[in-house]
Amino acid sequence: MRFNTALSGIILVLLSGSAFSAGEMPSGYPVPVQKVFRHWQVTCNNLNDCDIRNNDPYLRVTLKREAGAQGKISLDFDLADKRQALYLDGVRFPLAQPAWQTDEEEGAFYVHTDQLDVIQQFALAAKNAKRLSLSEHGGNQSNNQEESISLNGLNAALLLADERQGRLNNRSALLQVGNGDVTQVPSVPVGQEISPAYTQPPPLTNAKALINGVVNAKKTLLEEEDCGLSKEARQLSEAEPLTNELALVMLNCGMGAYQSSSMLFVTPRNNPQAAQLLELPRPIRTVESREEKIRWFTEVDYDPETGMLYHSAKGRGIADCGESAQWVFDGKTFQLVAYNYQPECNGGQPGDWPSVWAMPGYPTE
Repeated sequence: MRFNTALSGIILVLLSGSAFSAGEMPSGYPVPVQKVFRHWQVTCNNLNDCDIRNNDPYLRVTLKREAGAQGKISLDFDLADKRQALYLDGVRFPLAQPAWQTDEEEGAFYVHTDQLDVIQQFALAAKNAKRLSLSEHGGNQSNNQEESISLNGLNAALLLADERQGRLNNRSALLQVGNGDVTQVPSVPVGQEISPAYTQPPPLTNAKALINGVVNAKKTLLEEEDCGLSKEARQLSEAEPLTNELALVMLNCGMGAYQSSSMLFVTPRNNPQAAQLLELPRPIRTVESREEKIRWFTEVDYDPETGMLYHSAKGRGIADCGESAQWVFDGKTFQLVAYNYQPECNGGQPGDWPSVWAMPGYPTE
């Protein structure tokens, strides 16, 4: 199952007065990448932090690594029950302490390590194997396939991460390990900084009137977008101050099974007839390179104290797929500071979606 959205575009919507014009994202950062190699997905964000995970729903494997010589690394197995070892084509791979730490909760069993040498040992053992299984014979085609996962594509994912982080032929590499000194690994990319000159504006005194005014002004657009605005949805709609002159109106378009979506408008405080639809692009492109902007914001929230705008859309109720984004309003522009995306709905941890875009100094989740 796939989260139904396409990623694209790396331009922001820039607010100037009450009109919108195109602006560029902060320069100097690598373009994020997200690829699937057979049964494995790799995501590297604009800071070159990489996330590698499998797409099998039964036995979950997640490897995360930060960029730079001192970047943190972790490898996690999400297992159905307690295990002392895993098997690579029937060959035992131990999960013994202290190299591996375990955690058990709510019927699930987790195994974790943050030791590079241990993770390199696993990568080496898996390099020429076809399947990873819970038991010695779990990888056989005649046995329960829920006990094993395919390793097809893992090497390509590891190689892409090594290449992206400049670790090829380095002692710190995951797959193509060499003799290069760890100090030779490129540092974390440094690009243009975001420096919000945001001052909390005075509160609105006419929030309800602004909501009603925008609804009346944008009736045709709302109908075209099938934004129902039932009585319940109207009650869930909100308006918040952006500046001394502008407000953000969030029109709730109705509740789904487990979340609601809204259309957002920037409007002069005293003239909702001049409201402008807010659309914000995503930070990476799909294979089709088709531009798509976020125009329906899910579980949207805006904090006028900090100028932070939040969006989080689950692909399905258990939240193993979806997207989330955060923007900061600097008085003129909504600047993207974090974007996470997991396209495949395959049983991962709720809300554990790979980082695609992250600005230093801001949380990534």
